[in-house]
Amino acid sequence: MPESSFSRSLAAQNAARCVVAAAQSCGLLDHPVAVAPEFAESEKKLLLQILAELKGKETFSADEIASLFNFVFAKSAESVTNFANHRPDEFDLLGLLDGKAPVCAEEKLTDRFKHSDFAGCAAQNFWDFMQSADAPGEEEKFLALAEALKWCFRLGCHFAVTILEENHYVFI
Repeated sequence: MPESSFSRSLAAQNAARCVVAAAQSCGLLDHPVAVAPEFAESEKKLLLQILAELKGKETFSADEIASLFNFVFAKSAESVTNFANHRPDEFDLLGLLDGKAPVCAEEKLTDRFKHSDFAGCAAQNFWDFMQSADAPGEEEKFLALAEALKWCFRLGCHFAVTILEENHYVFI
């Protein structure tokens, strides 16, 4: 039997749990999670862009972590807007680390996203995890961050779909 090319990461699992816990505390998981193959492709595209931009950066301040989560959360609203309007995602990285990520989305989403505590709560949960005794070793810190951002995007997409559906939007 060929040897597997993957490994198991408790750090990645715990990073994902930080984000899921934030979603639960903010009431984002009151409905089954909205998923679509297009969201997975958008997630992949965005995360690859972010990881390429952050390549070589070894440490992040609390403000940079908060900015990353806010950025990914904003991009999830943008991605769902693009999906709803049958437009491709063209992500730019404006606001990635400076806390000034614009929310370029449907008006119904923009206000709710700007007033949601989810990204801030997820960033704080992740920061606390990274400062804890359970924090990953140096070799897994970047993996844990990528995993947390992935779940932030997924649950942000879910939040956006839920808001649009509450406003009687029908995805075609």
